[in-house]
Amino acid sequence: MSKQTALALLEESRVQDKVKGVDISGLDLTQTDISETSTELLKGTGVILRAGILDLAYFLDADFTSANLEGASCNQTAFFDCILHQVTATNADFTHANISASSGSECDFSSSEFDNATLWASIFVKSNFSDATLTQVEASSACFDEANLTNADLSDGNFTETVFRKANLTGANLSGGNFTGCNFTGAILTDVNWDNATLTGAKFDPGVVI
Repeated sequence: MSKQTALALLEESRVQDKVKGVDISGLDLTQTDISETSTELLKGTGVILRAGILDLAYFLDADFTSANLEGASCNQTAFFDCILHQVTATNADFTHANISASSGSECDFSSSEFDNATLWASIFVKSNFSDATLTQVEASSACFDEANLTNADLSDGNFTETVFRKANLTGANLSGGNFTGCNFTGAILTDVNWDNATLTGAKFDPGVVI
């Protein structure tokens, strides 16, 4: 699909909910404003949205495999049942975003902001959240297996029944968070801040002292 056609459909989706058939795969949409658009089954494999504006956009069943969202603004953006495999989104803003039931494996979210975001039941296996802020998030039933959360701020969030198997949480701030029923087996927990965290029923390797 040409860039002109794709942008025309996205513009249409600002007034019509869940427009189907939009294909922005491989397009260079650097600094493009696609805020408040509403699409279903969008194809965005390899799209470049570096420093793009996606605020309040709605994506249902979109495929953003290998997309570049570096420095993008995704404030209050909704990603429902989306494929976010190998997305690069360093220094991006996902404040108040809703990334639910989505697959974000092997992504780079380092130094990004997820404050007050919803990450319910999403999968972030082997993704990089180093130096990211995830304060006051709703991330119950999510999966961070083998993720890099070095120096990440997960304070005051709800991570009930979330798994962190073999994740690297070195220097992470988990203070005030709810980690009831979480699985931390095999995780690296050096210098983690657990102050006032709820760990009822959480699983750790034998001998780990919190």
